[in-house]
Amino acid sequence: MSAARSTSRHRTGSRASAAKALAILVTSLALILGGLAAAAPAPSRALGQAQGFNPAGSLPEVAKRINQLIYPTLGYPAIRERGSDLVIEWDWRKSVAGSPRPELSQVDDPADWEVWLTTSVAANVQNYSSAEPGTAEDPPASWYRYEGPSYGTYTNPVHRVVNKRRLAVKEVSRGPSKRWPEVFGQAGFEVDHITVEIPLSVPLDLYDLHVRCVAPDADPAFRVEDAQPHAVQVIEEFGEDIRIVQITDTHVYGPEIRNGLNLDYNSFELREPRPGTPGRIDLSFVGYPGFPMDLDKDGKANEGAIYLQEELQAINLIDPDFVVFTGDSVFAQKNFSTYPKDTWLWGDVNGELGSEYRFEYTWWYDELLALNVPVFCVPGNHDSYCWDGHALARDDGQEIWQDLFGPLYYSWEYGDAAFLALNSMDWDKADADGPDPFNPEGVNPIVWGIATGLYPEMAKDYDDRNGFLVDLTNIFLPIKVIFPHKWHGQLRGGGDPWAWQPWPWGHDPGGDGFTGQLAWVEAELARAEAEGKELKGAFIHHDPLRPAGSPPEAYDNANQFGLLPMPAGQGEGSQALLCLLRKHEVDFVASGHTHNDAINRVNWAPYGDSTGQLVSINTCGAEPPVDGKSLLLDKTSEDYAGFRLITASGGELTGWGFPGASGDPDDKWSIPGWSGLQVGAGAVNDYTKYRANRPVLQWMEQDGSANPAYPRPPIVNGEGTFNKALPLDGTGPHSDVTCKVKNTLNQPGAVLSLLGCRIEFPMKRLSGGKYYGVQNGSIMEQYDTDSGLRMVTVKADIPGGATVPVRVYVAGTDKVKPVVDEALIDGGAVVTTDLEVSLSLRAHDDGAGLMDFRVSNSRDFAGAEWMPCRDGKAINMPWSLAQGAPGKRRVFVQFRDAAMPGNVVTVRLDITYAP
Repeated sequence: MSAARSTSRHRTGSRASAAKALAILVTSLALILGGLAAAAPAPSRALGQAQGFNPAGSLPEVAKRINQLIYPTLGYPAIRERGSDLVIEWDWRKSVAGSPRPELSQVDDPADWEVWLTTSVAANVQNYSSAEPGTAEDPPASWYRYEGPSYGTYTNPVHRVVNKRRLAVKEVSRGPSKRWPEVFGQAGFEVDHITVEIPLSVPLDLYDLHVRCVAPDADPAFRVEDAQPHAVQVIEEFGEDIRIVQITDTHVYGPEIRNGLNLDYNSFELREPRPGTPGRIDLSFVGYPGFPMDLDKDGKANEGAIYLQEELQAINLIDPDFVVFTGDSVFAQKNFSTYPKDTWLWGDVNGELGSEYRFEYTWWYDELLALNVPVFCVPGNHDSYCWDGHALARDDGQEIWQDLFGPLYYSWEYGDAAFLALNSMDWDKADADGPDPFNPEGVNPIVWGIATGLYPEMAKDYDDRNGFLVDLTNIFLPIKVIFPHKWHGQLRGGGDPWAWQPWPWGHDPGGDGFTGQLAWVEAELARAEAEGKELKGAFIHHDPLRPAGSPPEAYDNANQFGLLPMPAGQGEGSQALLCLLRKHEVDFVASGHTHNDAINRVNWAPYGDSTGQLVSINTCGAEPPVDGKSLLLDKTSEDYAGFRLITASGGELTGWGFPGASGDPDDKWSIPGWSGLQVGAGAVNDYTKYRANRPVLQWMEQDGSANPAYPRPPIVNGEGTFNKALPLDGTGPHSDVTCKVKNTLNQPGAVLSLLGCRIEFPMKRLSGGKYYGVQNGSIMEQYDTDSGLRMVTVKADIPGGATVPVRVYVAGTDKVKPVVDEALIDGGAVVTTDLEVSLSLRAHDDGAGLMDFRVSNSRDFAGAEWMPCRDGKAINMPWSLAQGAPGKRRVFVQFRDAAMPGNVVTVRLDITYAP
């Protein structure tokens, strides 16, 4: 998103005041245009050199989310198959080089560690309690806890069932980080690598990861525990089909929800302050964005970023393989008079209260916890500004990002696919900051004298910490815009300077001579190519291709509001990045920043050897509505707020959008977030379509609005709701539950037919051989929870324009044992020379359906865990026979169906051990 926007309020007063304000507005615009048309304000100090990461970070110690456990994290999760290994990264020094740590020999025994998973609860939670007393210097830990109460549009999640599963530790070693290219991956900075195994018994779900050191030889100070929420996704296997949801530009506290002089709606109707925000006077009746606690007057205060909550719930229902967020989580740029900067809640930084980053980042972190799928986070320009970070130890957006979410750039794999997360705000600290006062150059001294005479505040030597300032608050509109030096893209490392040439760009560097992030990109793509990865994709905030064949707009300077030349970019590296993406035949690069949809393409040739293309996918912002196209006149446009579904199959990119009513040949349009928004129809998707409609995908309990000025429609005939109150495990247990899922996207050129929507039903555990069935769906998995419920996970297809009631109910009684179709050791061998063998198993059940199996060398199955399985699906697994002298060995196998209690069949397999 561009770095500055305007917000407006209606001023009441005399005609003289209005006339005076209008005159000053004209004067001020003339003054600004005269001062900025030729050149933007020059910094009042020389730019500093590139600065390294401040290891101590910018958040109070108690507020940091990433401490010892640095991988996986909320913003950089791990996706692992059952039975596979996960290498955890652990930093004793919490990013501060030279800090104490135990010797490796004191903590390298697997018994020195305890590692376990707990089910992630999909709920945006309040991460602090302002009711508890404290000070900025000594805040209680409860201010920053994870387990706060839910808030928002969906106060109650579907369920709060938490299961715990232990992970066996296999190995502990020490060396550079393989997950953080910067900071922990630097030469001489070592972290511990803890290898654990994901058990075959773990249900398919998203988990919080917990790690505890219990080493008896280590100092008690090092026997610590750390955790990361939503950090591990357990899957059955990597398939050929991949579904990715890209969401971008959420701006939880941004002003863009109002454009220009649009005074017919209040600016925050889909955004209320989250719990803990200091109370403010409600002046919304005159259009002032005073941020009342219950702005939509639905009786529920402090609902947070309502629009984001609704989008995340739709994404949960889609159940993609993972989500990628491509930047601008926050706004963190404009000092509202309503900002809660003056509260103790955000802590003290060198004698000053914490910045917007603390308030907004922690808000966004809380909202993100409502996702029930893993999310990879990429920083944007608004996430990256430096508040005098090059000069003083004040808040730095990128440092706080690394305190909360993960590295600034990194890679991950999904089966035969490889992905990169890139940092396109790769600027010096001084570039991400800016000069203190706004002193326009080349102004008309007469005009300036009149303006400052009428309004002395215009000449005030502002000490705002984030760029030069345009402040018209006391003139006509409450516009207080803070520009950083740079907010467009750059990737450093010896690539192209801003001296753009037509393609083919320059020479093919082949990686030699690159440093920094570009060298890392080259190495990662070369590795993916060498490993034979069939699909390669990159995610970045600034689009390096748009428009194809011209200087990329997101890396050039900017014309703010289409009027003011601004020194936003002219950063290096965009063409070097494109060279590398094309050379290594990357399939797509997905971006955000501009808040609208666009598709561009460029051939891999002449850098790549094949005839394919790199597809550049730019996605609309998640924050409604998308900005107008001018300062004062344009209300909104046909663009809208939403998210994008990117699909691939067999290593080929297969889809990313809709053609819309206009028949766009590149299928550029994303999924709109709300019903009633027109896709590619040339229609104006104005703000009333957001506040007067429900999400495009509905499936959770939502209240209609009692406020006539806020016409959220009531739910009709239970559409989009469960027929039992949520959370289901709190109001139940239930033995018959229906969830109506409504998919409203069915319009010309935009029909969304969703396959495999996922819904979890925690049900009552039955007896007498009864079992559950599903109407309008299929059972993906079921298992018994730690709390004694039967979890039934359902997949359902929801055609565009349809409302589908997905029901879990008692389907019948089954007292017949499953049928074993195959049970062999080493393919049916009768003799083995090795105690390590393979088992081939298969069974089915015609009644309740097969649920799980277990294997043991002992007849009583002591210590054996039940592992999920499916009807008729072959199971091939390694197995260790019992130790001892040569002779006969026996392996016992049990299959269990989904009846309650389960019907169990036991088989015995014999083989002779003759080494």
